[in-house]
Amino acid sequence: MSPARSDTPSDAFALHELERHQRRREQGIPTLTVLAGPPGTAASLWRRWLDSLHRPSCTVHPSSELEVARAWMDSLARLRNLEVDAADFLGAATGLAPGELPSRLEGKTAHEREVLLQELFPSAPDGDSTAACRGLLQPQVTHKSRAPLDAVFAACEHNPLRALASLLGLLPPGTAPALLLTASGTQETARTARVAAKLCAALPSLVIALTVERPSLDAYFQGAGSQAVAMVREGLVELTAPSPEALGRKLEALGVQPSKAFSHSVKRLAADGVSDEVLTLFAEAAREHQRASQAEEPRDRARSTEERFLYAFLEAHPSTQGLFELNASPGFLLSGRQVEVDLLARRLRLAVELDGYYHFQGPEAYRRDRRKDLALQRHGFLVLRFLAEDVVARLEEILDTILEVISQRREV
Repeated sequence: MSPARSDTPSDAFALHELERHQRRREQGIPTLTVLAGPPGTAASLWRRWLDSLHRPSCTVHPSSELEVARAWMDSLARLRNLEVDAADFLGAATGLAPGELPSRLEGKTAHEREVLLQELFPSAPDGDSTAACRGLLQPQVTHKSRAPLDAVFAACEHNPLRALASLLGLLPPGTAPALLLTASGTQETARTARVAAKLCAALPSLVIALTVERPSLDAYFQGAGSQAVAMVREGLVELTAPSPEALGRKLEALGVQPSKAFSHSVKRLAADGVSDEVLTLFAEAAREHQRASQAEEPRDRARSTEERFLYAFLEAHPSTQGLFELNASPGFLLSGRQVEVDLLARRLRLAVELDGYYHFQGPEAYRRDRRKDLALQRHGFLVLRFLAEDVVARLEEILDTILEVISQRREV
């Protein structure tokens, strides 16, 4: 069962604005889309619009142009075979058919490749894209190696904007991942807006959006004027949050009985602009919570529903998108078995555990959890433990704690 969704008038206007911004990019006009409002609403709208274009996206919580460039390049490398793109780009310069040069380079040593490239391109045109191609065509030591992308940076004198431009030049139109930059707070908004404006000015064809909550944006506008401020104002798209009452009605339609126990959680979901997909998972966890409470039975079997909802919420939130893995292993053993974590943020070395009924059945269960916590800590992971049932009843406390820790870990 899922709530029916129809675009509201505000949705239709926002989508119209995204289309207008895209037409400006296609005309070579630097354009930054600024999604001002609830983060969940912003991320959902952005995803729906990109899906209509069959275009991938990369979400970054940036501190610098270099961080954005690295994240975007890593995303691109996961989506495409950049070695083939580089070979086709060079091959097109001498009239080779698509796929012909990649086939001729296959299986050759570094020296054989260099000889072949010199024969084909004795006077290859100068430029960052050509230099990036030569870097990408170096043999990879392993498929997971960053060496090819590092070679692109080196070819562009470690300038992130030039590195991005060099790779954009290799791609067919409309295939480059769009960038969604996130910011929270006035200082972060100002810094991220400067980075975004600089990227837009240097790379007008790259699709870039900034998502920020309205209070932070209002404070940012009160500062001194600049090119970034002007670009933010020009690209502003206002988004509205659903009301708690509207979400309450949707939850009732999904079989959740009205309850004061959920009221604070529903208010938080509304403030964050939760999508219908995430709300459906919340409803599933809430129904399990209510059934178990009425039956006065252990709630352990409901824990997986709460894990799925919390993971989906964090994945839909721009500031945490892509950070967590569900039921993942950090890669080490405990008592001869792989350790598994409910929600694992590998890059930030953060483990989130949701404790169900069985965690409190006796001393051995307590000791097992403490051994697991110690093992995670020894491997550099910070462990956060919450009651599974609190994911429904005390969602705001849990989210605030997770987001605060993520902010601290990012700054380390």
